[in-house]
Amino acid sequence: MELMRVALGPQVRVVGTWSGQMAIATVDGAEFEDLPELLEACGGDAAAIHPGVHIEPDEPRWLSVVGNPGKVICIGLNYRKHAEETGASLPARPMLFPKWASSLTGPYDDVPLPPESELIDWESELAFVFGRSCRRVKAADAAEVVFGYTLANDVSMRDFQRHTTQFTAGKAWDRSTPVGPALIPAAELGGVEPNLAITGRLNGDLLQDSRTDDLIFGIPQLVEYITTVMTMQPGDIVLTGTPSGVGMAENPPRGLAEGDVYEVEIEGIGRLVNRFVAEQL
Repeated sequence: MELMRVALGPQVRVVGTWSGQMAIATVDGAEFEDLPELLEACGGDAAAIHPGVHIEPDEPRWLSVVGNPGKVICIGLNYRKHAEETGASLPARPMLFPKWASSLTGPYDDVPLPPESELIDWESELAFVFGRSCRRVKAADAAEVVFGYTLANDVSMRDFQRHTTQFTAGKAWDRSTPVGPALIPAAELGGVEPNLAITGRLNGDLLQDSRTDDLIFGIPQLVEYITTVMTMQPGDIVLTGTPSGVGMAENPPRGLAEGDVYEVEIEGIGRLVNRFVAEQL
């Protein structure tokens, strides 16, 4: 099973695929516009989600797989080789920074390049979504609260990121973070310790090529640390960090330009494909 969000004319619905067939995703017969409400209704249990009306959309507009999460938590410097390419020491604890729902955009949408930033970078990332409300979850119990995985591109305005020691100014721009196209239950991708190929291509050229087993802090450790600090709710999303191959690590640093297309692909989940365009002010 995979879950997606799609605009069907004036309506938005969470849809799924079962045995290659697409249908409205339902729980006890109810349909949903967004993942947080669906996950709340099913109690984080993928087996409680069933196909409803069969659909074959002609020209679907695929939306961010989670449209309005209560929290978007991101992890900085969480791949060993990425730390090496930036010359940074390995962090002793996860580096957390936030985004908001306004930062999210669809898996195939054009992404605006703000004129204020002079170095806009790409970051291919595995993201996970909480299926249940939880607090102070031990790493050994992470599988009880992680519903599944999706993709993200943590597009970063590096000059703004460096204005202070805090990353938020470089990370939370409007419509800067494609997420999707699908949410896959964790049990179908190796549980809470996945070992998945992750790649990033700029205009077809392979720049990021890694596996998720290069994570410094894996999913269980992230769940334990984050839920020590705050209550996580169904639909809350965590971007787990990017592997090596980012533009700021090149000499000289390279950023995204108008017309560039960046593709993020993760084994078993799918691809994000986004074109970058000048922001219309």
